Amino acid sequence: MNVLVIEDDRKISSLLERGLSEHGHRVSIAGNGREGAEMMVGGGYDVALLDILLPGIDGLAVLERVRAKRCKTAIMMLTAVDTVPKVLEAFDLGADDYLVKPFLLEILLARLTAIARRGQSPAPPLLQVGDLILDRSRRSVRRNGRSIHMTRKQFDLLELLMRRSGLVATREDLVEAAWGYLADVKDNTLDVYVHGLRSKLELQSYQQQITIRTVHGTGYMLVTE
Repeated sequence: MNVLVIEDDRKISSLLERGLSEHGHRVSIAGNGREGAEMMVGGGYDVALLDILLPGIDGLAVLERVRAKRCKTAIMMLTAVDTVPKVLEAFDLGADDYLVKPFLLEILLARLTAIARRGQSPAPPLLQVGDLILDRSRRSVRRNGRSIHMTRKQFDLLELLMRRSGLVATREDLVEAAWGYLADVKDNTLDVYVHGLRSKLELQSYQQQITIRTVHGTGYMLVTE
């Protein structure tokens, strides 16, 4: 499954990322509530693991915001405080499940399997940014109705960039999306692939400008101008 982890504790999010990746899931990380809400509404995730205690916008506010926008992603709340009122409020706002910290990875994986079995929130097959459309089911990309040939890795990189449109996708996340969690990929290898992808998106014949902007020292960001 495509899993979004919204957690401000980097140690916890890293452990979740590693554990879920080793069991075959694709993982994206958001470090605060605002970023997590934007990523979730952007689509493409089967399930989100949402911490309640987040800086700025807390997990309950994120939950309320994304459900108001009719986001169908299954949401499992992560909480360090097992209080009945908080849990009931989360369910009232549209949570699908909750888990109390600390928890065993095996329990989390079992809960994810149960969510997948219920089939409550299939990932949308299409991602769209402006006139750029990515079809996950056909693994095809189109702009203005015209097909753009993509290699497998270019497709995987573009999918992540489109999910985080307007937000930075880190180099680490991009490498993981295209090569896998344990891959040892040189920096210039990623740069070469992104350069090729950028060239395919920036043809002069397109009326709308969509480009991949370099965020030095961090990663890349898909933007419309």
